[in-house]
Amino acid sequence: MEMLDIIAGLAWDPEIRGFMAVLTGVVVLMGSVWLLVSTNSGPRLGTLLSLAGFFGWMAIMATIWWIYGIGYAGDRPVWEEVEIVSGSDVGGHLTFAALDETDDLRTEDLQAAHTVVVAAAEDLIDTYGDDALTMSTSGLSSDDAEYVVEVQTAWVEYGVVTPDSLTPDQTEGLNADEISELAAAEQAKNEATTLSELAAVAPSLIDQESTLLGGWTLLSTAQAGEAQASAVAMLLESGDFDFQSAGEFKILDAYTVGGKRGLPDDPNRWDRIETQVRTALTIKHPTRYGIVQVQQVTEESTTNLPGTAPKRPEVDPDAPVVSIIMIRNLGNLRLVPGMIAIGSLIIFLGLCYMLHERDKLVMARRAEFEAS
Repeated sequence: MEMLDIIAGLAWDPEIRGFMAVLTGVVVLMGSVWLLVSTNSGPRLGTLLSLAGFFGWMAIMATIWWIYGIGYAGDRPVWEEVEIVSGSDVGGHLTFAALDETDDLRTEDLQAAHTVVVAAAEDLIDTYGDDALTMSTSGLSSDDAEYVVEVQTAWVEYGVVTPDSLTPDQTEGLNADEISELAAAEQAKNEATTLSELAAVAPSLIDQESTLLGGWTLLSTAQAGEAQASAVAMLLESGDFDFQSAGEFKILDAYTVGGKRGLPDDPNRWDRIETQVRTALTIKHPTRYGIVQVQQVTEESTTNLPGTAPKRPEVDPDAPVVSIIMIRNLGNLRLVPGMIAIGSLIIFLGLCYMLHERDKLVMARRAEFEAS
């Protein structure tokens, strides 16, 4: 009965049960191999052979962990908070930041995404005529065709919306006044488009060489996913703002600077080779910073009556822009498996050397015996 009570207690505690399961697996699997080898070659030689095989396998497995960053790995790369800046646009919003790298980034002077789309569409019409926004790209060079498609896509997503431009599916069952209201709502939504949203659809419309960026790179919403999630968590945990949830503010744009230089636009094979070699030879990672900007939305735009469609959050123009400035911590993802691989390999080679010296000694003793 006492044994049953002990077994029941072990089964109840998941930590003890897990430890016992691992210990049992080690004893049964590894112990059975050691026992089999030891009965055939003796305990000492069997132990050396078993340990050599174990550490050889560990060296191979840890090398795979090291290459792919899996298994028993270290800390993954994360964004860490440097500071959170909130201020007016007078003299430059980011001049309030203590980080010197932000002094030349003038986000408040950048054109709105909707304005960029309208200007690109007008230039396209001037070049190809009135049907440029709907024309086919056949007969154009690959670069020109790609640019035309991007402008056409950006116009459909974020261009000017009028009652005549709405599709039949959008206007089905609506009267003239409701159609006008729908067009105005769609136009307001397009005017509120951020540059990061535009960069996800038409990256060539973003002037990354603009002096207003000051060497920073505008990130698209697809590229800034992790940075945005980290910035939202930092903002809500800071305690310096009245934000209670992510629904009380709108994420604007994201920027980054520093880090290792990647591939150029439209890379060829030699560009990829050169990038791989340069990255491998750059031992120390350059510091990388990131900025995610948010702005409070109006309370009226987030107040939804039960049973009604949710409203589109609208930015409060009187609220200051809040910039979350972060630094990239690359972590030590491959350090732990790398150390295990190197350590296991050293132990494996040491055990192999011991086995080699033992074989030499056995052969010498055997030669002496035969000679006598």
